[in-house]
Amino acid sequence: MKNILAGPRVALAVPQPEDFDEMSDWYTDGDFVRKMDTVAARPMSGQELEQTYQNIDRNTEYYFHVHNIEDDRLIGFVTLFDIEWNNQIGRLAIAIGDPDDRGQGFGTEALNLILNYGFHELNLYKICLDVIATNQSAIAVYQNSGFEFEGTNKRAVKRDGHRYDLYHMGLFAEDFQPRVNFN
Repeated sequence: MKNILAGPRVALAVPQPEDFDEMSDWYTDGDFVRKMDTVAARPMSGQELEQTYQNIDRNTEYYFHVHNIEDDRLIGFVTLFDIEWNNQIGRLAIAIGDPDDRGQGFGTEALNLILNYGFHELNLYKICLDVIATNQSAIAVYQNSGFEFEGTNKRAVKRDGHRYDLYHMGLFAEDFQPRVNFN
């Protein structure tokens, strides 16, 4: 039986307490925080991040840390959340923490692992996400993985005195074509 949580270069893993202190460094990077979420950017301590993890609803959220298989280094996180079991729909969030790890294909592989997990293990029918219009690299990864634009919340995000659109994107299970070989 194949490991559905591992690809050629990254693996989805259970969060460990020591991970959260490392992740707190990512939250001091304004670019990271401002692209990842629409809320006001603020640094978070490892303790705050671990507490957030401890408080997730285990019935509707599946949260993993992303590790580089080569050196078992923490490089990001991915989560399926707000799962509506009756409708078989969930929402997705993903982030690669260190800027040096971005643009290396790790995010694409982690995204495809969590999509495969969501569609084939959790039996979801559709996975949705929101992305700020300025995050063009993430949009490209989502589109390459099969996500389609479903709507725009116009001028929903304010950054540096300017307003930007928030795109809603979705992917149906039947349209998922993995971009990574999951042997």
